[in-house]
Amino acid sequence: MKARVKLPDCFDKLLRSQLETAIYESVLDREDTIIATRYIIEKTPQIEIAAELGYERSTISRRINKFLPRIINTIIKLNLH
Repeated sequence: MKARVKLPDCFDKLLRSQLETAIYESVLDREDTIIATRYIIEKTPQIEIAAELGYERSTISRRINKFLPRIINTIIKLNLH
């Protein structure tokens, strides 16, 4: 059974280019940008991202929970929703 990626509804209607813009404009650090891209755009489960980067899944989860509100706020500010 493959883990599922569950994102807030505001991400569902955005194009890939809009998601890329929101991530870029959120000014995340390099690793958070990688995590955000893999998780939000590529829909890669947290456990796979953790394995690729050498972290625990819980660390990836904490980082996502930290930057996700920032990306949502950027989506709102850029009126991408």
